[in-house]
Amino acid sequence: MKNMIQKIFASLFLFNITWIASADETALKNPDGSWKWTNRLIHETSPYLLLHAHNPVDWYPWGNEALDRAKKENKLIFLSVGYSTCYWCHVMEREVFSNPAIADTMNKDFINIKIDREERPDLDEIYMTATQILTQRGGWPNSVFLTPDLKPFYAGTYFPPTDVPGRPGFPTILDAVHEAWVTRETEVIESANQISDTIALATSKGFTALTATPLDRSLTTAALDYLRTTYSKAYGGFGGAPKFPSPANLEFLLSEYERVADESLLKMVTYTLDMMAYGGMYDQIGGGFHRYSVDDKWLVPHFEKMLYDNAQLAKVYLQAHQLTQEPRYRRIAEEIFNFVFREMTAPEGGFYAALDAETDAEEGKYYIWTADEIQKILGKKRAARFAGVYGIDKGPNFEDKNVLYVPNGTAAEDTLKEVESAREKLLTARFDREYPLLDTKVIVNWNGLMIDALAYGYQVLGKEQYLLAASKAAQFILDTLKKPDGELCHTYTAGVVKQDVYLDDYAFFVRGLLGLYQATDDEKWLNSAKRLTDAMIQLFWDDKNGGFYYTKADAEHLIVRTKKPYDSAIPSGNAVAVANLLEFGADYRGYAEETLQIFAQSMSQSPSSFMYMHFALNRFLTAGEELDEVAPSIISATAKVNTENRGIYDVMLQVNIAEGWHMNANPANQDNLIPTTVTVNADTPFEILDVVYPKGRLTRFEFSSESLSVYEDSLTIPLQLKRKPSMKHEKHIPIMLQLTYQLCNETECLLPQTLDIPLEVP
Repeated sequence: MKNMIQKIFASLFLFNITWIASADETALKNPDGSWKWTNRLIHETSPYLLLHAHNPVDWYPWGNEALDRAKKENKLIFLSVGYSTCYWCHVMEREVFSNPAIADTMNKDFINIKIDREERPDLDEIYMTATQILTQRGGWPNSVFLTPDLKPFYAGTYFPPTDVPGRPGFPTILDAVHEAWVTRETEVIESANQISDTIALATSKGFTALTATPLDRSLTTAALDYLRTTYSKAYGGFGGAPKFPSPANLEFLLSEYERVADESLLKMVTYTLDMMAYGGMYDQIGGGFHRYSVDDKWLVPHFEKMLYDNAQLAKVYLQAHQLTQEPRYRRIAEEIFNFVFREMTAPEGGFYAALDAETDAEEGKYYIWTADEIQKILGKKRAARFAGVYGIDKGPNFEDKNVLYVPNGTAAEDTLKEVESAREKLLTARFDREYPLLDTKVIVNWNGLMIDALAYGYQVLGKEQYLLAASKAAQFILDTLKKPDGELCHTYTAGVVKQDVYLDDYAFFVRGLLGLYQATDDEKWLNSAKRLTDAMIQLFWDDKNGGFYYTKADAEHLIVRTKKPYDSAIPSGNAVAVANLLEFGADYRGYAEETLQIFAQSMSQSPSSFMYMHFALNRFLTAGEELDEVAPSIISATAKVNTENRGIYDVMLQVNIAEGWHMNANPANQDNLIPTTVTVNADTPFEILDVVYPKGRLTRFEFSSESLSVYEDSLTIPLQLKRKPSMKHEKHIPIMLQLTYQLCNETECLLPQTLDIPLEVP
């Protein structure tokens, strides 16, 4: 594989193709205003794909037509993956894919496929993994060359239209890759097979429980240590530039704070939230967060706005408000929701996916200001006051313009109220600017996050509009984004429901439904959540190794079925599924535990990639610890010696079980059940000679389709103890009997327990 890649790189600089100047929209049209070119993407609904519908490139959407042609003609596939708010995707579209000369080469030598990564996250994951393997980096646009059987062998991200120092232009890449296929096809295929095997190992086959790592506090402690180490005391957040909000880190820290009440953990969260809220990454005029900050101070953002970021952050700010009662956290959450209602809510009730970072090919143009613009809108006196609050008086910070921020942070909170009318006036003026591209896809998993945040907003703040919006979106998905058999679909755009469902769709939407149930106690949301969870298990559960696959078993044209356990900008679907399963009680806890177990070793090795899984593990361990505390009050036991004959002691063990609870009899009548068992501590001078377990009572429970043999109320277990021959004879020896059992009631089963029962032998 390495030799193949080296040969391709070596051939890249044998070509020197002159590029024709980048085409703008005018160059793509005829004199009468009609488009010169229209390709198959014109029939798609994705705003991103439609941006490429008038390229001279003969684009195909991913599907049988393109894939069959590649095999029939034995041509390489050029796969281009991007999304509507990706700045460099737009640059490559303008500079490269709109160029007729480059398009001619692409059309002659390749089958060209364009994918919206938000519509096809399964393909995005597979081929981004390929790019990372091949180049040790990733990003979008993702540019991957595939053999006709869909296996990658060469990849990169953005390619310029001409050669530049240290970087070949796209025409050079096209010629070198095509030459490799024509002259060394066998070698290319061999390399592609090796890369595909590596992808399979990295995304699915590498996760098994063969090396069991204990599910205990050492894992969460290691994750906490990682966050403490990478936490920025100067600016909050974790790591350096570029700086992402990382809500999963914050949720994990809050879960730890609620468990141990360590104020330093809460301080890490609140300081990070403050720095983000007062920085330029937050839209100080319109509310809502941009994608990330290009610096480590949260000052200059990458200007796209994503639904998933704002959903997750709104909930974290609400959690911080609940814990601290600080009004500034409530304000930020409310402003996020207002932004979403104003600009990202579909008439049908769902929530749109994203807002682009650029207008007129200029990143941030919609959001940045000059001092003169603000003075013209507000007047000299009000503008001066506004400039002091939002850092304009400190000079431009984005080329010759200003990204608004609050340099005085929390100290300026009261002052922000004084300039609220000025912000509203600027927002109105901003609406007169050319609006960024709005990606109108309604994506189920992202909507699940916003439904959850709004339901929590209603729970915390009591605002009916939050509940109404969350309920309307949830009902819209339940009614519309589904197949005739009731299975969910992934996206809805312009009235069209499409794309097979993924694990994240079920897991995140169930999270939203559970949020609605917790906020309202309305059983319909719980029933829908449970029904969809059962469907999720049926569609995605790995019966062999445990954990959930990302795609369904019948998904077509995938070179590997991935597991996708890592967090990205959104939490891992496996981790969200674990947190959901724990909400449903004992019947689902086994799935949660198995999922945690297969990823435990990876969680230990790379805590930063599994932060939401650590959050879910925290819930799992806390629930187990709470059950450990509850169990002794449900069951009690005493033991006494009745008779002794030649060193053999007849003992009666009396067990009392609280009303409504039972434990499995011995023998249990199902192989997967844990029978009640009596043992004696190995360090004592006695051993059990015989024990007679009473017969259990056959009883039917809602959680089992078969009758179970159980013990209820009270029972007596007779046993015989015999002194070990090697032990010295002593009188009145205290020993410890051990009763191992599992308590259950009509709806849940506690973890298996061992109760120590003291016994004094005369």
